[in-house]
Amino acid sequence: MSKGPPDESFWKGKSVLVTGSSGFAGRNLSSLLSSLGSRVRCFVRSKNDFSANAPSTRLIVGDVQDYQSVLDSLKDVEVAFHLAAITLIPETRAKTFNTFATNALGTLNFLMAAKAQDVPKLVYVSTCHVYGKQEKLPITEDTAPKPIDIYSASKLSGESLSLSFAEMHGMNISISRAFNHYGPYQRPDFLVPSIILRLLRGERLAMGNPTPTRDFSYVEDIVRGYALLAEKGRSAEIYHFGSGEERSVQQIVENIMKISGVKSEVHWNPEARRVDIPRSVGDYSKARKELGWTPRVDFEDGMKKTVAWYRSQLDKRNPEMIHVPNA
Repeated sequence: MSKGPPDESFWKGKSVLVTGSSGFAGRNLSSLLSSLGSRVRCFVRSKNDFSANAPSTRLIVGDVQDYQSVLDSLKDVEVAFHLAAITLIPETRAKTFNTFATNALGTLNFLMAAKAQDVPKLVYVSTCHVYGKQEKLPITEDTAPKPIDIYSASKLSGESLSLSFAEMHGMNISISRAFNHYGPYQRPDFLVPSIILRLLRGERLAMGNPTPTRDFSYVEDIVRGYALLAEKGRSAEIYHFGSGEERSVQQIVENIMKISGVKSEVHWNPEARRVDIPRSVGDYSKARKELGWTPRVDFEDGMKKTVAWYRSQLDKRNPEMIHVPNA
């Protein structure tokens, strides 16, 4: 099976919806699908969140908690990706009910609307966070989820809803559990951009616990996986996208300092986040075998591109870089 890019002949002229197009992965996915020749509907909560620049993209303002807006957006759509969610961990913990309403009930609206509009293929974008704290690594798709907070619980609820709709209604729904990703357009509140921006601004790094590990991939690799999942993913199946490499927060900080050429004093606070996942790394062999997907961008190359992007945004004094909106 080819390990090449998504199949342009599959995507050319296809009517595609991406919920959460103003978010980090959603924005990168919308750009990829547009470049493949799809007619992309970018579903966002506000016109201010996102400008659809490509000629084949169209902005649709709506809310996943509003069934009618989702129903209207899915009319005559051939492939729909559901990414809209509240994802920033401190925000999810501060807004528990709203997180569940958006992430779980919003997914129920999406599935009901997709069924009503007979959408042929759906991709539900879940997260590695559903696994919580695991002893056995690397994590495979068969590992039993153990959600540790409202974010992971709400995303796992969305998975359960997706699997139930696939079973009840015979809908073609594939599920991704991507591991951590980084790259252009990620909100400054997340780990990698927060480190990069503070270094570039000459600020001191006040960090949390140095020891937790994460599996980081460049966002272009992740969204390519989502596209391949729509093309080739089996219904009611879950697929991992990740690097398969484990890095501690401390290693990530040191790597970014080396790549950016900026050094800073680092103050660690191991007690910063009481509920956290100590280790996380995924096995992507299922995606490799069934979809022909492997990560292409190594950590250092991806980080060089990411540092360069944030540096360019600072140089432009770009307000989008200061606050990239949530999905």
